[in-house]
Amino acid sequence: KLPGGTYLVPHLLAFKVKEYAADGKVLKEFKTDLDALGGRQAENWPFTAIRLDQGRTLVNLTHGNKAVELDAAGKVIWQVSNADFPNEQPFADPCGGQRLPNGNTVFASYGSNKPIKVFEVTLDKKIVWTYSGPHRAHEIQILTTNGQPIAGKPLK
Repeated sequence: KLPGGTYLVPHLLAFKVKEYAADGKVLKEFKTDLDALGGRQAENWPFTAIRLDQGRTLVNLTHGNKAVELDAAGKVIWQVSNADFPNEQPFADPCGGQRLPNGNTVFASYGSNKPIKVFEVTLDKKIVWTYSGPHRAHEIQILTTNGQPIAGKPLK
């Protein structure tokens, strides 16, 4: 539920994120099977959608192994994928994610059978840190850093 009382809902197999009014009326639709993202064959199933400032929306695309930031009209303004990390290949069914106050994004790669399960990426697509333990991660939320509560409003 968004602060204005609307709802942001990923529709996995419909390749869409929809914003609904409280009465169920569809207010906006954001397509994830865009040609710019590889079309429907890229399997860009939206799993997590997070509303950012200025109507922007961060969407994790699970089978597409990428994340995108869409503007208020649904145009891709930022994306990150395994193509950006040819040696690490950290995206493997990215389900959960979080935009941090410093502008970085943390992703949980649920389907990973490689060492990287959770990782943080800068807006210029640099990996900050990774978790490579034995446990898989479906969702992620960073609450503290170095024992201190995470402070600030997320930068967009």
